[in-house]
Amino acid sequence: MNNDGQYYDDMPTILTLTDEEGVSYQFEVIDEMDYNGERYPACVEYFEDPRDALDADPALIIFRIGEPDEDGLDTIDVVDDDDEYLEVGQIFEKRFEESYFDEDDLS
Repeated sequence: MNNDGQYYDDMPTILTLTDEEGVSYQFEVIDEMDYNGERYPACVEYFEDPRDALDADPALIIFRIGEPDEDGLDTIDVVDDDDEYLEVGQIFEKRFEESYFDEDDLS
């Protein structure tokens, strides 16, 4: 919280997902978009200690937000269709380039 009592906007959004065997995984949402009537968060593996991320293999993981479950919570699906992943991934790639690179950097 800052001096004005407002929360910082740069706090990461963390998704914690638990698989069928009860193993939990944490991901940091680095971008999110709506596309073709679906909601897609783009994530990377989350590390509480940023130094641990230096030893990890960086990978972009794209999820799709599904219909709410019986408790009203959104379900989260891994995008495992190659064509859908490629299409959505290319859009995220363009968004990252626009966000992180100045036009002068690309010349």
